[in-house]
Amino acid sequence: MDDTDLPLLRLVAAGDEHAFELLYTRHAHALLAYAEGLLRDRGAAEEALQETFIALWRSARTYEGRSTVRTWLYGICRRQALKRMNGGRPAPRPLDEAALLPSTEPDPEVVTLARADTAAVAAALTALPAAHREVLTLALSAGLSHAEISQILDIPVGTVKSRLFAARAALARALPVEVEGRPR
Repeated sequence: MDDTDLPLLRLVAAGDEHAFELLYTRHAHALLAYAEGLLRDRGAAEEALQETFIALWRSARTYEGRSTVRTWLYGICRRQALKRMNGGRPAPRPLDEAALLPSTEPDPEVVTLARADTAAVAAALTALPAAHREVLTLALSAGLSHAEISQILDIPVGTVKSRLFAARAALARALPVEVEGRPR
């Protein structure tokens, strides 16, 4: 596991403020976007981000190396955000059985997302169940692997894959697709 942040984290553990600033610069923007996606409130997301980096400063020495530093930071950020959400985890929602059926159409999410306007994408994302939106955000926006998402959310890799599939299928159904220049 190649982790370019590990040397910086070791320096942070030794009290190096410059290394802390570098980690902040590398990860704050993406972590803020992730927290805001979870909380739907910029102010609360900023607080979660602040608490994430306070926790990083205080607990850098406790890092055990079971994941990359980036994955570890997302886990801290998630826990900080969840503390602000009615005192715990978002309530799980049942998966739509139809969303798990394979599509007969060729790769609809790619075609749909390429042709949809920003407002339609934002509305479709907002309509997703929180668990699906969170997995999709971690995969697409943060670029995390299935294994990293699994670690952050403390769910099996198979659940990550099924949530991603369901989220993509729901987006494909919600967004307009043009066929031969006409909306379908």
